[in-house]
Amino acid sequence: MTAASGTEWAVWAVCSFNGLLFLALVALIPTVLSLRSALWITERAMADWREAAERALAPTPAELLRLRDRLRENRTNLDRWQRRLQFWQGIRRVAVWLGRRL
Repeated sequence: MTAASGTEWAVWAVCSFNGLLFLALVALIPTVLSLRSALWITERAMADWREAAERALAPTPAELLRLRDRLRENRTNLDRWQRRLQFWQGIRRVAVWLGRRL
């Protein structure tokens, strides 16, 4: 076996290996295309689920009215407790002032 024939065999081996890789890629084309379509279908389904969830979680007008009423009620209670606090702070100031005077 000469150096030329050894090189010849190496070239044939590399070309054959490249040919087999090409055939494998050609054989995988349908699989890749089906995966691509499956990915598109999954993406569309996820978008549909997201839209459905957004609609389902959106507050209804009745819920918004109830929330508004509760907010008003909480604001009224907060005002009432602030007035009570101011009253007792005034009482405390008077008591401290009387304590200093006496």
